[in-house]
Formats: sequence, structure tokens, C-alpha cells
Amino acid sequence: METAISLPNRLFYIAEEYAEKHGLSRSELYAVAVSEFIEKREKKELIDITRKINEICDTADIPLNPQISAASRRILRDSEW
Repeated sequence: METAISLPNRLFYIAEEYAEKHGLSRSELYAVAVSEFIEKREKKELIDITRKINEICDTADIPLNPQISAASRRILRDSEW
């Protein structure tokens, strides 16, 4: 898909220089940049959500079910990090 964007001149020239130096087309550079931007933001949102859940769990006075706790440990142990 084609699109047009507006950039400050300085950023445009820096991006052009970077793309040329690394053998990327302008489209490749911008596609990678947008993908990495979105991935970074999604990870931050997930970290924020996890932090909020942990805060809630820390204040809750509910005993952990041993079976759920064991299953959680297995999942964490077997998950790729």
C-alpha cells in the first residue's frame, strides 16, 4: 500500500542517510520503524497491565489455590522468554 507522510526536514534527511548507509529502501526503513514502534508500545501496554494486576493481587487477601499455583509455575517454566 502506498501512503504519504510529512516529516520535519531534518528527520527526513537523517532517515535517508540511514537507509542508504544500511542498504534499505525508504519504504523498508519506514516499514521497519513503524513495526518496531508498534511492537514497543504494545509491550509497554502489556507491562503496564501486568503491573496493575500485580498491584491488585498484592492488596487482595485471597489465599492461592495450590493447583493453580502449581499450574502457573509449570506454564512459566515451560514458556519461551
